[in-house]
Amino acid sequence: MSEPLYLSRLTLRHTPEIAPLINVLQPAAHAERNEIDHRLIWSAMPEEMQREHAGSSANRAPFLWRRDDKPGRYYVLGPEPSRQLNLFEVETKPFEAHLSPGDKLQFVLRVNATVDRRSGGRTTRARHDIAMDLLHAVPNSERAEQRHALAEKAARDWLSTRAGTSGFSLDALHLDGYRAVVIRRNPNKPGRIGVFDLRGLLTVTDPAVFLARITSGFGRAKAFGCGLMLIRRAD
Repeated sequence: MSEPLYLSRLTLRHTPEIAPLINVLQPAAHAERNEIDHRLIWSAMPEEMQREHAGSSANRAPFLWRRDDKPGRYYVLGPEPSRQLNLFEVETKPFEAHLSPGDKLQFVLRVNATVDRRSGGRTTRARHDIAMDLLHAVPNSERAEQRHALAEKAARDWLSTRAGTSGFSLDALHLDGYRAVVIRRNPNKPGRIGVFDLRGLLTVTDPAVFLARITSGFGRAKAFGCGLMLIRRAD
């Protein structure tokens, strides 16, 4: 992301024209919702960007985004959204974070975190969900009971090992949720990713490196609403 960056909040309008479409734009099924969210966010991008990336891989996007807990609301870090589309109420501002070493920040992060392993005698490395990587060592009868605790441990270990090269130290982490999400890359080959909803506290050690990591995102599946860290100063 070399162009000027904006942090934007997009909220679906509930006008008489759009209200009848809300159930279509906000389906209950996670797989359908994620696919439609992906298309909605793209529709709000500048037309020149849409033309430039037409036909490119659906797994990549030149911006970061996430769905908010409030239905119909999204956060986007990238170019200034188009205001020609009447679907959204757009609130946007330049992304300008003025940070110093030692600053304490609260954060929320929705992330698809993976680890590469060789398994089954393979010569190539396969990608594994970090929580499932730990759960595989647990007897089936105990997995449901230990799922949340092991997912939180996996997320803490994963983020801690990346903190040093990302310009921060991790002070506290809480797992708000962990779930499997179906990604329809194409109709005949749906994928499945593990999504972690994290919140916590960090200390900035290198502001330039930290901001570069925020703008490039964390983990994988960034085109599908993962990887954007939202920050604010700790109380």
